[in-house]
Amino acid sequence: MAVTPRDVLVELSWGDGGELRAALLTPEGRPTGEPEIFRPDDDDIQDMLSPESNQFTLADLSDTVLSEAARGHISRQMALLTDGQRLRLRIRLRTGPEGPVRLAALPLERIGVPDANRVDANGPWQDWVEHGYLAQRVRKTPLGEHPRISLVREVRPRHTMPSAVVDGLNDVVVVANAAAVHGDITTRAGTTRHVVGPGPLTYGSGDQDRIMEVLDGSRFRTRPVEPAPADVEAVHRALAGGPLAFYFGGHHVDGGLVVARQPESTDAHWLDGDTLAAWLVRERVPLAVLMACDSASPASGDEGLHEAGLAERLALAGVPYVVAVDGKVRDGQAADFADRFFTALVRGHDVDLAVLEGARAFAGSDARPVLFTSRAGAALRLGTPAPREASSMPSVAHRVPAAVVDRLDERFRVCLKAEFCLREDPFTAVLADPSGDDLADLLNRTEQGLWRTRAEREELSDGERLHWYTYNSPRNLPDLTAESLHLALFPGYRPGRPLGLVVRRPASFPAKRMDWTGNERELRRLLPGLRGVVFQVHGEALPAARHTAREIARGLGAEEYLVRAPEHPDARAPERFGAALGEALESCGATLPAGLSDASAVVGHLNDAGSAWDDLPGGEAGVLRAVRAARPDIGDELLDAHAVGRSDPARWASLWATEGDDAATRRWLRAAHRAGRLPPPEAFRGVVLTPTMVDTVVLGLLHTGLHTDDVFRAWLEEQRPSDAVVAAAEVAARGEHAVRAEDLASPEHAVALDRAGLLSGSDFTVLDPRGQRLGSWTLLTRLPLTTSRMAWVLDRSPARRSLVGLGSGRPSGVPDYELLDELHDFRQALRPSLFTPPAGAWT
Repeated sequence: MAVTPRDVLVELSWGDGGELRAALLTPEGRPTGEPEIFRPDDDDIQDMLSPESNQFTLADLSDTVLSEAARGHISRQMALLTDGQRLRLRIRLRTGPEGPVRLAALPLERIGVPDANRVDANGPWQDWVEHGYLAQRVRKTPLGEHPRISLVREVRPRHTMPSAVVDGLNDVVVVANAAAVHGDITTRAGTTRHVVGPGPLTYGSGDQDRIMEVLDGSRFRTRPVEPAPADVEAVHRALAGGPLAFYFGGHHVDGGLVVARQPESTDAHWLDGDTLAAWLVRERVPLAVLMACDSASPASGDEGLHEAGLAERLALAGVPYVVAVDGKVRDGQAADFADRFFTALVRGHDVDLAVLEGARAFAGSDARPVLFTSRAGAALRLGTPAPREASSMPSVAHRVPAAVVDRLDERFRVCLKAEFCLREDPFTAVLADPSGDDLADLLNRTEQGLWRTRAEREELSDGERLHWYTYNSPRNLPDLTAESLHLALFPGYRPGRPLGLVVRRPASFPAKRMDWTGNERELRRLLPGLRGVVFQVHGEALPAARHTAREIARGLGAEEYLVRAPEHPDARAPERFGAALGEALESCGATLPAGLSDASAVVGHLNDAGSAWDDLPGGEAGVLRAVRAARPDIGDELLDAHAVGRSDPARWASLWATEGDDAATRRWLRAAHRAGRLPPPEAFRGVVLTPTMVDTVVLGLLHTGLHTDDVFRAWLEEQRPSDAVVAAAEVAARGEHAVRAEDLASPEHAVALDRAGLLSGSDFTVLDPRGQRLGSWTLLTRLPLTTSRMAWVLDRSPARRSLVGLGSGRPSGVPDYELLDELHDFRQALRPSLFTPPAGAWT
């Protein structure tokens, strides 16, 4: 396994007087002292940029960038390195006053450091710390060649690209080879350049072959841009869906890449670097590798001293990691670098360490690989998502009727990815989501995966991938204008592109007496191409978010809305439990004597006092449900104690409070089982056991493995659960991995199998590869939307794919009534009808 490097952070900037300033920073980015200052004149600048700098100019540069404080810190860190560990020198290039040359153009790789691996207190490293570059008795190695130090240039991007790296999904490396193109090209400024054809310095397709060989059998996959040489449209198509990396082998001219003018042509065409940057950022490609001459060098001529080179421009645009070449690439070097670089990535090394390994390919030449990153201070390992983005947010939600204040019911659980990205028609939805996580990021990852899956199957048309945007709603939506809306969506918004919109609205904002239908209509008028609108109600506690979401749904005339329950902290500290329980009880009009500091004491009081809450709405069960709705953390602890210590039949109240909530029911059953109090139905004699409660208990016993004794048989035989639940019990009786295709015949049966935990060893895409079972389509919307399930959908007929917005196969012409009936059944399976109880039946 790769060892994490030790980081040293130095910030470079130009002062107002043209002086170079270098400051050693703490890991948090704070200066450790006064900066080192160097005032270069024009001769110093020219000497630094020449391939043969004199030692005095290099000494000034080295001792400025690596001050005595920085050298001491580096020496101490080197002494702490373990076997196989490296030191990472991060040079942060600060924007500010313009100096005599771009900071990125400074020849940092030529800065000299001791080449000794051993760090002794009185050895060469200590001499270097005290005397700097000109220290006697110190053999030095340029930073760009040091085997134990990696060098990273950090820039501050104009816009930060959200992380889109998903293990197992985003694993494609696009390889574009355009080394064979030649001829005249016209660059951005209208300048004509001549690109010479293949010659002794060309490396052909050797790098592509080496990459394919290295990645074969690894977790990464190679997608060559074909036919070679790569043309501009082929490169654009290959980036669709956001691959893990884009590798280019060929020529670089005037801040752009040289590609083929058209397929199967060797006529040269200039691909502007800004266009490439826009493609990479839009598709969220985290790594670009440019094996092209001078792709990391500043622009040529005097103006190049102040103009960013191609690699820096990509990083400034927001591409997280850019690897390019400063100098001329010789024959065979690109292939050798690609072999070493991607071998290191396969082994799990960070990007900078992979560059350090690849740099060996340039030994003995003036060229060197350079790494830019727009992720200042962040980990440099591919596959590490940004904190609290979509990778960390659950995609589970529940459909809830808007007509009543209802509990969450596991029968109507959905996966948000499928709910919003697999839709037949334009839609509007409302989501109560107290945590307010980045929903647009989650949906964009899903759209990206769908697009990538289609691209791999060569199904893409000339259209564009749907992109989701976040819009932070003003208090009064009628204040919307086209200008304010477009400005809020800047910089990613492009008119006419297919899009979805997540309208984030605080739960505290008003929801009643607003024209929600008119607001939604206005959004669609101002944003042509708008497909999905999701009102994400966030902030406050879950009840407040649900209340506002329900009002918006009613204002839209919707019959339902969605709820994503948040994660809750533990509340086991006695002082927290008592205070929190008191607040929750007050919300439903219940009280308890002071001093009850834990759940067991509360249950003991209820046993002693009899039916203390019978006079309240819903009685004891209603209070327990209200407490759990207001404070799920307190409610769960109270239900556990109730399951263990409350006398029968009153113990029914806490079991009924879990009705429809499979996780809570399983928790209740486990607690009762551990206490030896797993209840048969007769324990609740005189109490009405609803069908939903019976189903939930039976499925809970199946899921927890408590279905082999008399208690389970009593619930199954005496209480007559639904046919789907009985069928699930029969499947469990067959033994391990017993689910068959016919068990997915109906949505109800598939949902029961899922709730009983019987699908853990089965995959509906394997059981029903042709998609003929209605239950398979129901599971598509309930389970995580993986790559294999995306591919399963794309294997369906055009008519069936149209049900999830991935095809245009609706019947036309003479009606095919048999097909229409079939599509109706599948449509119902995708979104089973909600059971809406009479008003007041559930509270």
